[in-house]
Parts: sequence; C-alpha cells; structure tokens
Amino acid sequence: MSKPYTITFAGDTSLGEGYLSKPNRKKEKERLDKDPFSFFKEVAPFVKQSDYFILNLETVLAENPSGFLEGKQYPNWDSPKRTIDILQKLNVNAVSLANNHTMDYGETTLIDTINELKSADITYFGAGQSHNEAITPAKIEVQGKSQTKNVYVLTGMKASRRYTEDYNFFAKREEAGVNSLNEDRLVRKISSIKEKDPDAIVIVSPHWQGKDYKWVNETEESRSRTFVEAGADFVIAHGTHMANHIEKYKSGIIAYSIGNFVFNSPGRYKKMQAPPYSFIVNLMISESETGWDIRPAFYPIVTDNKKTDFRVRFTTYDESVELFETLNDKQHLGTKEDILKKDGDRYYFDIQQTNDQDLEAFKEEVRQLEQTQNEIDDYLFQYYQKFNQNKSVYQDKAKLELLADIVEKRHMSHKFLKKFERQKIPVTNSLSFQDIMVEKSAMRKLGYRDYAWNIDRKTKAQIFADSIGLRTPKSDHKVYRFDELKGIEGPVVVKPVQSTGSKGVYLIFNNNVIFSAFEGKYLSNWDEIEAEMKDDLNAVKQGQPSKQLVKDEWFVEELILKSPGSTEPPLDYKFYCFYGELLFVLEANRQDSSQFSTWDADGNFIKTGWHDEKARPGVGFSQEDAEITKKASLEIPSPFVRFDMLKGHDGLVFGEATPRPGGFHRFNKKYDRKLGQAYKEAEARLTRDLLRGKKFEAFIKHFKI
Repeated sequence: MSKPYTITFAGDTSLGEGYLSKPNRKKEKERLDKDPFSFFKEVAPFVKQSDYFILNLETVLAENPSGFLEGKQYPNWDSPKRTIDILQKLNVNAVSLANNHTMDYGETTLIDTINELKSADITYFGAGQSHNEAITPAKIEVQGKSQTKNVYVLTGMKASRRYTEDYNFFAKREEAGVNSLNEDRLVRKISSIKEKDPDAIVIVSPHWQGKDYKWVNETEESRSRTFVEAGADFVIAHGTHMANHIEKYKSGIIAYSIGNFVFNSPGRYKKMQAPPYSFIVNLMISESETGWDIRPAFYPIVTDNKKTDFRVRFTTYDESVELFETLNDKQHLGTKEDILKKDGDRYYFDIQQTNDQDLEAFKEEVRQLEQTQNEIDDYLFQYYQKFNQNKSVYQDKAKLELLADIVEKRHMSHKFLKKFERQKIPVTNSLSFQDIMVEKSAMRKLGYRDYAWNIDRKTKAQIFADSIGLRTPKSDHKVYRFDELKGIEGPVVVKPVQSTGSKGVYLIFNNNVIFSAFEGKYLSNWDEIEAEMKDDLNAVKQGQPSKQLVKDEWFVEELILKSPGSTEPPLDYKFYCFYGELLFVLEANRQDSSQFSTWDADGNFIKTGWHDEKARPGVGFSQEDAEITKKASLEIPSPFVRFDMLKGHDGLVFGEATPRPGGFHRFNKKYDRKLGQAYKEAEARLTRDLLRGKKFEAFIKHFKI
C-alpha cells in the first residue's frame, strides 16, 4: 500500500481583525498585533502535517476597508500581510471563498483578496471575477503506487434571497462574486466530473448562510443527500460555526457542518445553546494492490472562544464523549466504542464509507426480505378479505370477536374495520406497546421532541420529583473522583455519574459491610471496592473506558434502609404508570437477581412474559404506594412513565424515571396489548386535560419546553 496522502479540511477561519478592533477586545487585539500565531498554537502542529490543507477563509483581505454593504450584519476584514503569513505557516494549500463575508465590501475588495492569494500561490475556489471562475472546483492529484487519483472539491453558498436582491453577492457571467449553491447546476457538475473521470473522488463543501450556531434542517439535509445521489463521495459543509451531525448516506458520508477552525469573534455558543465544538477532518487516501482506500477521521476541537480564551484546542476525552452523544442522538452512527478512537493525545470519530459491494449485497438481501414480507402481508390481507365478504362471519359477533384478537392493522381494510365497528367490537390486536415505543423513537429522529425524555436525566428528575412531593434520597449534589471517596462513612450509596448495569454502585452500610450492586455480593472493606473497580478506572484514565463505566465521576446519596440498622439492600419496585393509572408493578430483589415478582394493580401475582423464568411471589406493594406513583404520573405530560422506586422502612423513595423501559419487546402478546391499550387510554385522558387547560406547572418550571 502506498503512503497515505492526507487532505485536511477545516471550517470557518478568520483572524477577526474587524471584530477584535472593537474597544471591548483590547486584550485579544494586542495578542493579534504581537503574536497572531498564538491563536493557532494548539492546532497548528496537527494541520501542518497534512499533504493538502483546505479551509474556509471567511473574511476579506484588506486594511480597514470602507464601502461595507449597507444593512449587512457582522462586517469583518483581516490584514492581508498578517493573514497570508499565517496561512503559509499553517501550510494552507487552498481556501474556499464561497461564504457570506467575502463580498462584505463589494466586488473590488473581493478581487483584491483573490490577488493576495494568487501572489502567495494559495489556490482559491468558490468565488472569482466571473461565474466560470467561481464555479471551478479545486483539483488535487494524488499519486499512488501505480496510478493517479483525482480529487475535486466543489463549493457554493446557500443563502437567503437578500444576498441576491440586496447585496449582489453572487458571481455573474462578467461580474465578480461567490458561487451560489444551485442544486441543479451542482448536480450537473458532479455528474459531468464522474462521467469524464469515473474513478475521481468528488467532495462538495457547501456553506450554509443564516445557520449561525444552529442545526441544519431538512432543506440542507435533502440538498446534501442529492449531491451524494449525484455521485459525490463526501459532503463536508460549514457555515454554522458549530459541529453538526454526520450521516452515512448510501455510499457517501455527509458532515452537515464542521463548524469553525480559528474564527476570532466572541461567538454566541452559550446564548444560542450550541455545542462549543467543531471538526478538523482528515481524508487519508492510499493505493493498495486491490485498489484505492479512503479513510476519513473527524477530530473534534473546542471553538467557543469564550470557553478557550481564544485558544482553539482539541477536545478532552469527556468533551469528545459529550459531542459524540449529542451528534449520535441527532443521527445514529454506532456505539461510542466503535466510533470514538484515540490518536496519540487526540480523539477522533472513525466513520467509514460503506463498501459498495457489501452495500449492494445487503441491498439485495433487504430487497428479498421486503418481497417476502409483502407476499406474506398480501396473502393475509386477501385471506381476511374473504371474511369481510362472508356474511356468516361478519354478521356473527362471536366470530368477529375471535378475529379481533388476531388480525393485525396492516391486514385490515376500511370496509372490514366498519364491520367490527357496527358490532361495537374493538380490534384489540392493533394495540401494541412495542409498536408505540418504536413509533415514538422514529418521531424523535424526525425532529419531534418528546418532552417526557426530560425525566430520563437522573439529577434533574430527582429535583423535579422532590418538587411534586416524592421523597428523594438526600445528596450534597457534588461530583467526586473515585480516590476522593475512600474512607467515606456509611450509611451512604456511592454511584458513578454515568454507568450501566449498576456498575460501580456500592451500598455502604458501614466500614465493614458494603454491598456491591453489580456483583450482588457483600464486601468487607474499601480495598475490595478498589480491587473491583481497578480495571475499569484504569481504562477510563487511558481514554478507553468500558461500556459500563464511562467517567471517573461519582456522587454520594443517602442509603435507603430496608429496616432501621439493617444491612440488607431495599427492594426495587418499577411502577408502570399511565397518566393517573397503574397497570402493574415489577418487584426486584437486589440480593437475589434470580428472583422477580410482577403484580397487577390489584396486587395479584401475574406473569407478563418478562422474567417469567425468574418469577416468584415476593413481598408486594401497598395501595398507598400505588396512589403515590399514580398521582406523580399526573404531573408529567406523557401517557406513560415508569417510576423506579426503593422501598425503605419508612416508605417509597424515588430512584429514577423513564418514558421507555428497556426490554419493552420482551412482554408476551397479551401484555404487549394491555400495555398498548393502557397507553392509548392514557393518551386520551391527557389530551382531554390539555384541552381543558391543564398547565403542568411543575414540569414546565424544571424542564425546558
């Protein structure tokens, strides 16, 4: 394999002389005058290693220019000599000029900027002295072992109408300006390149105007996907000043915005509640015996100048995790363990293109699966239609009741449904809790907020629970490192801020009696806790945490006792509440993980399909317990919430709450239907209360709506 050729992309860049010349930026302006390279100090060694470095130069090169476009916001400019010197020190090869600042001072200043870049032998693209010049892509030739691979980078700016009508920003046949991100024209350009050079790598680098510190919407997403469908291998956008989500689409990868590089304005990250992060992207291209390989790596950087004191830097592990979780929630890419990798002292997101052959093979498998599903569905639909046309069936209520228990909604025609309605028979098999949970997940991914998820955040949920009268464990709400906890006096519970499966949860009754919730066994001293956690803590320190312990962050809270002076952990109860009603309760014994009990709302022992093999009659719950959770569920604007409670010697204590229980697919058909029916009935009650003006004041007070 040939030595990888690295092409590096960075986002919006400006020394910000126009911004830093304001009276309230004297300190930064002095730095700019004395040591302009200091703004790049933390990231310069990394980008200088690149074979070809491209950034978005979002400024004009002029000394205190005049003639700023009337009505346009945030004018900016930079000293030509100083900027060119910095670009050369960073080994910048090319700059994109298709952005909403390169024409801030009109056509003449843009041409001056272009001439400065030409004199420094820095390639520019995305703007020019004519339309033909502005639309011309940057071309990079990558020499492999035996062949040359051509890389084309196309760019353009998507902007509001005023940039055309008021500012005359875009290049015309004989007039200077920036290139417009015209979808049809760019698709034709991509297709033309691929037709002439089928093996070329095509990268589109759009600039989104009007999206400062915001997430892109469906318009930008649709346009980016269209570019991939036309043949683009990557879309690496900028313009939002913050990292946006990344999507693997067909055989391409779309980074909806890589945000800033070094952009010396104060920024509005906090005000706009924007993630303070951006990306530097490396594309490593190499030729092997079997062909060409392209490996992208997305390196997160902190670009909120108020957070870094105008010193852009690479993210820490915790910051990398925070960004990963934010972006993965927007567009699922995979697990943290698969995506987040370490490169020396830096972290990066390892997101690879889908192999075309693998994708085509999988497409065929999916096509066959879809065909089989459709054939089965069509067969069943037609079979049920026979009943729909058979008087001996649709006029017999007993027969329809039997069918109502098995017919699925996708096999139900309008006319057949009316037969059930005339007999006042509910088609109960159409109600499924599993379906509802999946549908709600899809709606969240489509951008519709599910406010009930606010209660899934443990610390905020506890504050909310306390405000509505639920008892919560006492806590100092401080975050500790593990080594700060040694010698802590019981009775207390020590918990990681982020973990799964009770990993790191210790019930410390006293110095000699400690219960490990994860292992389900008793320990006799702190040294045994350290021994249990040693490997996980070492993994965290090395930046390679396990799935079960994410960070070395811990909190301490009151230990709820089963009885005064007891050294037994309390029982766990999970109350399945549906807006004022209780369907059933799952009881779990921490000491004996082989024992579970499930009770209906009346206290009868039942089996639901979940943990049936471990089902044993347990202690049960009181009607007072049921009323507490039913009342609490009426304070949450959601049809369903599961309250996880501890049963102490003096009553129920709130643990946590969730709008989606794990393992929701494990309920048997009978209880999946019961849960689905309870959800829909609760939804109707909630809608009624909302129409009658219910405000949910406690919820609105504690959570952002």
